[in-house]
Amino acid sequence: MTGLRPKSRIAFYLERMQAREFDAERVLHGSGLRAERLGDPHCRPHPLQYRRIILNMLELTGDPYLGIDLGHEFRLSDLGILGYALMSSPTLAASREIWDRYDELNERLFTSRNTIAEGRWFSEILDVHRLGDVFRFAVEEFVSQTIELASSMTNRPFPIVELHVTYPQPADISGYVRRFACPLHFAQPRTLVVFDVNRLQDPISLANEDVFKLCARNCELLVAKNREGAALSEEICTYLVNNPGNFPNLEEMAAHLKMGARTLRRRLVEENTSYQQLLDRTRQDLAQQYLQHTTLTPKEIGYLLGYSSVSNFRRAFKSWTGKTLSDARDDGGPVAAEPAAEAAARAPARTEVT
Repeated sequence: MTGLRPKSRIAFYLERMQAREFDAERVLHGSGLRAERLGDPHCRPHPLQYRRIILNMLELTGDPYLGIDLGHEFRLSDLGILGYALMSSPTLAASREIWDRYDELNERLFTSRNTIAEGRWFSEILDVHRLGDVFRFAVEEFVSQTIELASSMTNRPFPIVELHVTYPQPADISGYVRRFACPLHFAQPRTLVVFDVNRLQDPISLANEDVFKLCARNCELLVAKNREGAALSEEICTYLVNNPGNFPNLEEMAAHLKMGARTLRRRLVEENTSYQQLLDRTRQDLAQQYLQHTTLTPKEIGYLLGYSSVSNFRRAFKSWTGKTLSDARDDGGPVAAEPAAEAAARAPARTEVT
């Protein structure tokens, strides 16, 4: 089933940067990732690692609109079997439903929330990982990629109605005008991409009901296979990182995983860890990211990490890193910590399914 797997986001980046004559070592520099590990379907880079790679690409190319360009260069085939399911769907609405249903097969730098109102389709981009200075890249890539995929599936232009972003207006917006060709609103309270809701009924040019059913079934099998082979600790860390601000207790996490608390505790012991250790690693990772790449106050960060008081957060951070919050923020570089996702990735794969 390897050939059916979507290309990982970083594998896509490496391919496109290779076409620009930049090798993998330079692109991955400082991320802690190795090119040979990227073929592992259970290698789930942490947002900090994505951030480092994106900064590297921007610095290497000197292209402030690299996100727009990479979105334009993305192809349905890069999504593997998920791409084939999308291109055989009957309509854009059906392809969007498949995209959402099997979102585990698609790596994202943020979460999005879709609503339909007053004849418009709103996609709100939520910077849950606090990407800081690379959030603009993530938005540009996403909007450009959406245009590319929708246009290639319907064989007709897919215009953006409006674009609202939280970051300030760049000095040069020619890239936006050229690619997005819509009213632009910068320094807004929310990041919203507005589409014409009627376009959801656009037919897919290669729609085929039999192929669609087959591809959807293969997507389902691939998701099940990924879950089956992943370490439980990795699954937990991925959930915690993708839902910052939500730190369930052991019983709540067990319910989310559809198993008993005793079973969860035993399974983690088999992986030489505990739920509390995973919580602490994830909180440490997120604290590091918030301190170095946002202007959030220690009180705000502590709240996001689930601490009832900033003093408790300060003590926890000191115990993790040996540094004070102000020292870590002044350093501007990674504190001595191993990302939770990396630690979990080295845990032995679980061999039982419950």
